[in-house]
This record gives sequence, structure tokens and C-alpha cells, in this order.
Amino acid sequence: MERKKSTKQKILDTARTLFNESGYNSVSLRDIAKTVGISEGNLTYYFQKKENLMEELLANGVDTFPAAPPQTLEELDAMFLDLQQTVQKNLYFFLHYTQLSQISPKISQIQSTRYREMRERLNLALRNLQDVDLLRGENFPAEYENIIDTLYLSIIYWAPFVELKRDANADYTEYRCHAWRCVYHLLTERGQAELRDIIQI
Repeated sequence: MERKKSTKQKILDTARTLFNESGYNSVSLRDIAKTVGISEGNLTYYFQKKENLMEELLANGVDTFPAAPPQTLEELDAMFLDLQQTVQKNLYFFLHYTQLSQISPKISQIQSTRYREMRERLNLALRNLQDVDLLRGENFPAEYENIIDTLYLSIIYWAPFVELKRDANADYTEYRCHAWRCVYHLLTERGQAELRDIIQI
């Protein structure tokens, strides 16, 4: 028997949907309350401000990120695909990434924590792949770190970038290929051969 959602969970689910559809700035607490079918006063019993809703969405989001750093190209590809899907499912967060960090110290802290976690996992992933001769060594100090920062900046601003392009070929699903194009020059010949069996970039 399916468990009935609590009012609080209905509010969160509705807010996520409306934020994704219309953007954070275009949705009011009144809009959310009306869609849920409750009064605005009832909603503010759970969340006094819109940023409180966003904080809760981010704090309780389901983490689909791999627990362990990738050790194969297939696992790294799965990580890139997960990042791509995360953007698609959470457009409200990525389209307003900079703004959200400014309106809430809690959100800013969540963003900082996720950056450090991703940076560490990607760094370990690249080192793992180097150890098995799928990636070459660094040509200059911190080359891997620079690639990781490029990957991170790309995922954070991928949604507004796609909006900026606004052409028929602009697609959130391009991120996976973009990520591999950033990493490709690090691959050894063996790594390039293995990648061809995974994805065409």
C-alpha cells in the first residue's frame, strides 16, 4: 500500500516542479500553496520564506553521486551521466546557482561542500585511471586540478549556457560529451581506444 505524502512533502515536491517549470524568481509561496491546495498561511507554518524551501530541497535531495571514486572509464562515464541527469532534474538550482548562494548562507555552505566532495572524487578518479595507464601523467603542475575545475564550472553553469545558446542543437544532454572532450587529451592511446567502445564524442 502506497504511503500518503505528508503536507510538507507535497509542498517540497510542488515547489521543485514549479521552480523547474517557471524558475525560482517567478514562483511565489502563494503559487505553491495554490497548487498544493492549501492556504498560504498553512504553507508558511512549514516554510516561512521561499529560500527556506530551497534550503530544504537541497539538504534533503537524493544523492545519486557514486559513493566511491571511479576506477574505470565506464565508471567515470557513469559519473558524467549522473551529473548530466542531475542538471536536468534540478534546473531550478543550476539556473539560479549564483543568486541562491547570495540569498542564503546555508545554501552557500551546501554549494561549497558539494564542490569539495566532487573535486576530491574527480581527483581520485583521475589518479586511479593514471595508475592503470588509461590517463597520462600531468604535463604541468596541477593540470588535473585545472581540468577538474573546468568540469565543475561546466556542470554548474551548463543550464544557463544552454539557455544562452538558444538554438535547435542546444541540449542539456550534451554535457556528458562535453566532459569527455575536456578529459580526452589526458587519455593514453589505450584510454582513447577504450573510450571509443563507450561513447562517440
